[in-house]
Amino acid sequence: MITIYKHGQIPKSIETVKLNDVYFNKYTAQMLDNRANRVIEKIDHAELTGPYTIKSRFDGTTLNTDKLSSGCKTVLNIMYNPDKVFDIRECGDNALDMIYSLDEGKICCDYPLISFDMTRVNVYDKSKKKYREIDDYEELKEWWSDED
Repeated sequence: MITIYKHGQIPKSIETVKLNDVYFNKYTAQMLDNRANRVIEKIDHAELTGPYTIKSRFDGTTLNTDKLSSGCKTVLNIMYNPDKVFDIRECGDNALDMIYSLDEGKICCDYPLISFDMTRVNVYDKSKKKYREIDDYEELKEWWSDED
């Protein structure tokens, strides 16, 4: 289950990544394995063909993984780096659906970005300095919209 933080409420001990494209190209791309196939196929309709190459959905051209969409890179960043918090503001609906289905990971955003398919998440309540579970879309939206 993913953990959601509001900006300004992320514990200082956890690294926050706002530039997902840069982080992916520099760090995550070299970590890709078979787990990445499903994400790349579902979000970008491409196929991972090598350690740093994908087969384009448009004409089968071989491209570098740095050509993946920002949303796809964000999901992969979250999957392969569950100890860091990633900003999800550049994600589309298809990436959000995958993020909210992940077994683990940490995300943040300045405003509510919620998949309608969300089932259960952890949120950080800074005022109480503890985590709690939310399993309802409206409750999550309310938590995210509340000013602390």
